[in-house]
Amino acid sequence: MKFSILTTMAAALLAGSLQAQDSTDLWSKAKANPNLGRQKFIELKLHTGGHLYNGEELSNALKHGYESVELRMAWMSTGKQEWQRALNYPSYGIGFYTGNIGDATVLGNPSGIYGFFYAPFHRRKRHHFEAGLSLGFTYDLNPYDQDKNPLNDAISSKVDVYFNVNASGIWRLSELFDFVYGVDLTHFSNGRTHTPNLGLNMAGLHAGLRVHYNTIRNIVQQQIDPHYEARIRPTYIDSPLSKLKHKQDWSLYGAFGVVQADSRYGVRAFYGTASAVLDWSYLYSHVCSFGAGLDGFYDGSLGLVYGQKYGKVSTFDKMLLGAHIGHTLHLQRFDIVTQAGTYLWRRDSEKGNWFLRVALRYNVSKHGFLQIGLKTQNGAAADWIEWGGGGRL
Repeated sequence: MKFSILTTMAAALLAGSLQAQDSTDLWSKAKANPNLGRQKFIELKLHTGGHLYNGEELSNALKHGYESVELRMAWMSTGKQEWQRALNYPSYGIGFYTGNIGDATVLGNPSGIYGFFYAPFHRRKRHHFEAGLSLGFTYDLNPYDQDKNPLNDAISSKVDVYFNVNASGIWRLSELFDFVYGVDLTHFSNGRTHTPNLGLNMAGLHAGLRVHYNTIRNIVQQQIDPHYEARIRPTYIDSPLSKLKHKQDWSLYGAFGVVQADSRYGVRAFYGTASAVLDWSYLYSHVCSFGAGLDGFYDGSLGLVYGQKYGKVSTFDKMLLGAHIGHTLHLQRFDIVTQAGTYLWRRDSEKGNWFLRVALRYNVSKHGFLQIGLKTQNGAAADWIEWGGGGRL
């Protein structure tokens, strides 16, 4: 069933990319420019590996590892925009995932849909490497249920966040085909919107095939001239980058979230969270900034935790103050934000000693942005999902 979904999706992606145009106008453009069109590729990858699980209840359900298959469609950049040249001509697109991650009666058979981004490095004529990042949603999970599925302490919601990072080698077999191989790490989590939520971390290997095509080439061959040839791989624009203008920015960011307390407290109520961040950043390259800042946090679920621990709870017990260092990758209107921080003040070590923030930012204007991110506690454990926005001062 899921294989038929993949084949149907592949056909739809190819068919949907063929756009009708006036034949006379199209032919004149095609004769004048053999590089006309938009180069794309379809990628099919197989994955296998094991789980990085720090709990106990799911050990048997996860012992055989996982297998999965992905179908991706990507648009290839040519360097028309400066950020593309600065990142060595990246590609980006949408993908579909389906797999067997363990005992299906406990975990389900998840599928997912996501957006992804590939940044090439160490590029050679026939062989290069890419770093990849994917973010989306996975569904068809079998969540924790106290009575029906008490073993699943990793996943407690049917829909979770899908996050994947990978490093791949790309070996050019021909003008049409590439062989893809590499390593990757995949994470499923709901950001503590439901508990328990240890999350699933899967590390392994992947291999697959990439097929290149050009939509204009197909249209012209089918409608006008079957002998027409156009490039199915882009000719890269190698114009030099403009002189870098280093600059500093101050930004103020606010966000909210919703969480459940740890299931061991026996309370299934939802609690509000909030984050306030003052951040300084310095642009050190055409597409990268580093920075530092201060963080203020509020977690309403700490009222339950400290109430059971100490009996008496004040509003300040639910607040924390932190500081972070960070890095931002600028991709036109989008930014990928990564930060690591520690706490300067809190009641005790309930939240651990340090935290991470991984976020996607969309710049609505020169001075305003929207942002969604994940704040963690003591590393990989999800604390809450931040939904918010802010502005540059």
